[in-house]
Amino acid sequence: MQRQDNIITFGSAVPQRNNISLDVNGRRIASECRNLIVKTLPKLMDGLFDNLDDALYEMANKSESNALQNVYFDSMRELRKLRAGIDRTFTQEVLRAYDRYWETGEVTIAQPTLDQLSRDSEMALVDDEDLEDSLAVTNMVSKSEGRYTRELYAMSQRFAYVIGGGRVDERIAQQSPLAPGVICNAFQMAMANIPVELPVKLVIYKLFDRHVMHYMGGFYDEINLLLGRAGVIPKLTPKVRRNPVAPTLRGDGGESYLASDSSYVTSSSSMPDSTHVVASGGDVQAEIFTTLQQLLGVRRASTGSGMLTSSLMLATPNGNVPMVDTGELLGVLSAIQQSNVVMLPQGQRATRTMSPEEMRARLVSDLQIARDGQITRALGDADNDTIDVISMLFEFILDDYSLPDAMKALISRLQIPMLKVAIIDKTFFSKKVHPARRLLNTLAQAAVGWNDTGDRTHDTLYNKIESVVKRVLNEFHDDPGLFAELDEDFTNWWQQEQRGAQIAEKRTNQITRGKEQLKTAKQIVSDELNQRLRKQQVLPEAVMSILEDGWKDVLLLIYLREGAESQDWKDALEIVDRLLWSVQPKSDYAERQQLLRGIPELLRNVRERLNSISFDQHKMAKLFKELQNCHISVLRGGDANLVHTAGTQPVSHHEIHFPDSQLAGDSNSQLREMADEAIIEQDEFTQQAKDLETGGWLEIVDGGTKVRVKLSWKSKVTDTYIFVNRKGMKAMELTTSGLAKRLREGSAKKVEVSSTPIMDRALDAMLGALKNTDSTSASA
Repeated sequence: MQRQDNIITFGSAVPQRNNISLDVNGRRIASECRNLIVKTLPKLMDGLFDNLDDALYEMANKSESNALQNVYFDSMRELRKLRAGIDRTFTQEVLRAYDRYWETGEVTIAQPTLDQLSRDSEMALVDDEDLEDSLAVTNMVSKSEGRYTRELYAMSQRFAYVIGGGRVDERIAQQSPLAPGVICNAFQMAMANIPVELPVKLVIYKLFDRHVMHYMGGFYDEINLLLGRAGVIPKLTPKVRRNPVAPTLRGDGGESYLASDSSYVTSSSSMPDSTHVVASGGDVQAEIFTTLQQLLGVRRASTGSGMLTSSLMLATPNGNVPMVDTGELLGVLSAIQQSNVVMLPQGQRATRTMSPEEMRARLVSDLQIARDGQITRALGDADNDTIDVISMLFEFILDDYSLPDAMKALISRLQIPMLKVAIIDKTFFSKKVHPARRLLNTLAQAAVGWNDTGDRTHDTLYNKIESVVKRVLNEFHDDPGLFAELDEDFTNWWQQEQRGAQIAEKRTNQITRGKEQLKTAKQIVSDELNQRLRKQQVLPEAVMSILEDGWKDVLLLIYLREGAESQDWKDALEIVDRLLWSVQPKSDYAERQQLLRGIPELLRNVRERLNSISFDQHKMAKLFKELQNCHISVLRGGDANLVHTAGTQPVSHHEIHFPDSQLAGDSNSQLREMADEAIIEQDEFTQQAKDLETGGWLEIVDGGTKVRVKLSWKSKVTDTYIFVNRKGMKAMELTTSGLAKRLREGSAKKVEVSSTPIMDRALDAMLGALKNTDSTSASA
């Protein structure tokens, strides 16, 4: 095997065969195998795409950043749009290689080997992303070739036999037009121009391996069976399918849908049990509804009847009764769905919805299930089970405390449409990203932080959710595509709302942080100045005025701009020390000479910094004149404090504060409040307040109105909690003790918001409840 320009040509030593001529039987066999390819590959790809949304959704949930999460969600939407093109390109590339094989006897694959990848990586001939991409594909090929050695050998021998006109050319038999390399290379080419990030592409490759390559063995079995029945080396391998068959290729009885074709052989009934291999991921989910049915059966056995009949205390029918057709059931449900629209006229809000019991009673009446207390018709088991499951699901959803009551009433109106979806499509229960489930989850998530102000006319969130509900009630008949459209529209709107809320919340926090930083800075400046003043007995009024009216603002500005570690901050404090020293009596001649030399620089520094804050020039000139008189007195050996300037001030009881500080004597100040609350005992509610994390939601009773707020920011300096509403606007400000007090009194309650979607939580809760019923019945 030789490799040139990243192209591997299998069997390159084989002479060029441009004019292979098949006989009539050979053309028929090649054509039948081609038809099998056309039938099978799209079905296998269905398995990939059916599970792709789930996989990307799970990856998005596990993402550590919003940016990466958005990458997965954006890729999910993009891949839905491009699915048909990927599917078509993949099949076309496989068919191109297949057709070329029957024309030339050669198979060409544009895929490097592991050895070549290693060499190219060491020589830096490929970038990291291309290397990761190629490694993923090459590993799939290598794994599949090892897994299907026997099937590939048989298929290659038979294809070579057909080309050789009844004899096997071993050189041609070294290759196959349907080898794993051909399949994987075709998919790589189909993905080549798809605009997704490498992590997403690697997830897709993993799913391709799991849902396509994992089931290629079954496809190879079908090819070998077809060739064997056509008389192409029939005794080469057994005619029993050994490999698992993809779920998308199975018929109602579990056999391959290909088995019904007269050209193919065997059915699942003739296979040993060991041939029924089930894939773990998707098939486990597919069993959810079956599990629910079994658990419901146990529950009914313990209560004596089904939910639909037990609510009306109807007798269980004896013997056979006519079954209600699923189509008729859907028609009645559509009528009930339309009546829900009528119950919600334009401009009015309903205060209640149809309960599950009322819905069941309506079904019994409209379907004419009972007459004179006797059951005359019956629902099919699957339909009856679906009704019970959806009813239970919505009961759990409506018990979820994270949803405000008005939103519960609104969302509960989707019960009938969701029931119709579940009857039409049972993957509703197993497929986490089913469009209907996704819409319900999105609406519930958006509703968590909503507050009922009473006037909903201008409430954008309520009106948006209401419009979605109305569209479902008015427009949904049997096409789940409506849910995908509504979910995409609502998600786009909600993301825009969230971006606005995040900006508002960021501004709120910036303002709060700024206020706290300013308050802290003022306190530090006051402490620094007062600490120095306490060491003085009296000071000239000019010095006090410079410090209180100007220098404290100089210090404040420097602290806010540069911080306490900056040289400017240290220099400004040193100037204060020199200023205070300059007006103290100096009996020593050397000190007076030192003062005389330092006065010009001191005054220059004071003037420059006061000018930086636009200090009043007239006032500065007056203060400097008084300060000059103080310095003259000191230089003469006198006491500057005795100079008859505007007067002197005793400083023992004087402190410098900013006008808005009022740190003492204010009974309404936050510090006074904090001091009063601090005496409250440390209990579980205090701990709950301390443990509340940013992003957590609370429901606060404020003046008889329930308000939902989110903890946006906690201050470690002032012990302040800032809460915002869903729009990011500041709603309230509390301390730890203040929050603990509200929790203790019951006027605040934590809203548990789970990252698990509401439908998933409801299913888990229902499974748990039904299993408990099962356990109770077993113990009894």
